[in-house]
Amino acid sequence: MEWTKDKFYRMYEEYNGMVYRLCMLYLKNESDAGDAVQDIFLKMWEKEPEFANEVHIRAWLLRTTKHTCLDILKSGWFKRRADREPDLQQIPQEQKEEYCLLEKVQKLPKKYREVLYFYYYEEYSVKEISAMTGIKESTIQSRLSAARKQLKMMLETRKEEEI
Repeated sequence: MEWTKDKFYRMYEEYNGMVYRLCMLYLKNESDAGDAVQDIFLKMWEKEPEFANEVHIRAWLLRTTKHTCLDILKSGWFKRRADREPDLQQIPQEQKEEYCLLEKVQKLPKKYREVLYFYYYEEYSVKEISAMTGIKESTIQSRLSAARKQLKMMLETRKEEEI
């Protein structure tokens, strides 16, 4: 299939939300995530990769997103700048609970964040996550279980602090 603007725009429309959520998971900042999404789709436009099917598109985007975000996190610029945490007062009330949950997920170790993201946000099965990452299914299940336990403890601690 030939690479066209229409094909690119369709892929962008379909996948930019997924790429943005993964960027937020790694970078923890809307501005940085938005910049990373632009970089990722620019790479796609410039490289014009050939995709065999939908699964291949998603896998390419997930891999490219992960590597782009890790490169940003390792950069001297990122390490030197002051963190820009969002002001909770500016977040609408209905989004605060979701933001607080995402904030807790972001505090988990990377190996747990990734499996939670793929499983809950992208709705991949354990088998699909295993195939994409090259990690055994039993390890994925163990990480999901451990991530849920840690997240539950963090949320219970937060509720106790509010009381």
